[in-house]
Amino acid sequence: MRKARQWTGMLALCLATGCATCQTGSVAFLGIPENESSNRGPVGLINGLPCQIKDVSAVRETTYQEYQTAKQSGRLFAEEIHGDTVYYAIKQQRDVHFDNASALFDEIERFKAKKP
Repeated sequence: MRKARQWTGMLALCLATGCATCQTGSVAFLGIPENESSNRGPVGLINGLPCQIKDVSAVRETTYQEYQTAKQSGRLFAEEIHGDTVYYAIKQQRDVHFDNASALFDEIERFKAKKP
């Protein structure tokens, strides 16, 4: 019985500590938190140093007008609405030149705009 109380106390402490360190208000858009980027792009050497290209950017703020312009031009890859904010992404192919090779890959830039 005493060990059960100790385990319960430890579990409660871990849960409380974990919740205190969680970021509130961060949205996961396309499966990645908005303040993070994905480093699953190509890897190579640039000027002799290892470099990994980000294939999904962190979310950047834009204006609602910029969102409307991208949408009207058919450039949106994905979009989600979270409260009064529209999250959207634009996908484009990019060619990266490394020291001894080049790589063609899809880059996804993520944005958010407050609705008027």
